Amino acid sequence: MRAVNPWLLFLPAFIVVGFNSFLPIVYAAYLSTQRFYLTGIEAKFIGYDNFTALMFDETVWRSLLTGAAFVVTCLVIEIPLGLVMALMMFKESKLNRVIRTLISYPILMPPITVGAVWLLLTRPDIGPIPNFLNQFGIVYDIGSNPFHAFFTVVAMDVWYWTPFVILVFVAARASISPEQYESAMVDGASSWHIFRYITFPGLRYALVVVLLIRMIDSLKIFDQVWILTSEGPYKATNFMSIYIVKTAIGQLNVGYGAALSLFFLFIIIILTFVMLKLVFGRRSSS
Repeated sequence: MRAVNPWLLFLPAFIVVGFNSFLPIVYAAYLSTQRFYLTGIEAKFIGYDNFTALMFDETVWRSLLTGAAFVVTCLVIEIPLGLVMALMMFKESKLNRVIRTLISYPILMPPITVGAVWLLLTRPDIGPIPNFLNQFGIVYDIGSNPFHAFFTVVAMDVWYWTPFVILVFVAARASISPEQYESAMVDGASSWHIFRYITFPGLRYALVVVLLIRMIDSLKIFDQVWILTSEGPYKATNFMSIYIVKTAIGQLNVGYGAALSLFFLFIIIILTFVMLKLVFGRRSSS
């Protein structure tokens, strides 16, 4: 029987990825060089004018700053919270299995459903959250208060994605050899030293995975925010993904929307590269 080239096994995956990822990127690069509106007007080649325009677009930089604040806030809450809860429930027991199953339900829901659920929870007329806060004299309205809108989106993201963080850390913690902990306890190591020199190094790669996935997901968040607040009052939740969709679909400006998409993709790639370099570069140098 003739040997099969192992690269042929990857060919279907390469075809699917190329069709779903690379071809749209190439087409977006073409559109970004056009003045192209979905209004029947003939497209016109304008070179890099769209990229020049976005560099002086205040909404672009405001959206990036809003998105950065959102990402940092979510990561600061989700990572420590997920780590603490994972360390509390990593052991195999019937109770922990039930808890892990229950807290996993949010990540099984589609993002649009999550946005719809939180929209019902926060409606000023029938929402239980506003009605509860009204009992304490707090007027809660995500439709008029930008502070409420922004942190409601943060709370929704924490509720939605913290279970993912917990499950990753639970799996990573369970993979650490128990002999390391037994040796440390015999030597009289404190709980802090055990965490610092055994648990945390064992969770480092899981932490990198969680940081990368959550950073990228938070940057490109769209569905649930669009359902819940859209751009929010005073553009409090006008993240870059929202602005791109409003430009390309709302304003029918496909050429400028494609340029925004490529610019946003470039920023995500740079951030991912920097994070990997900081984590693994520091590890290799040490």
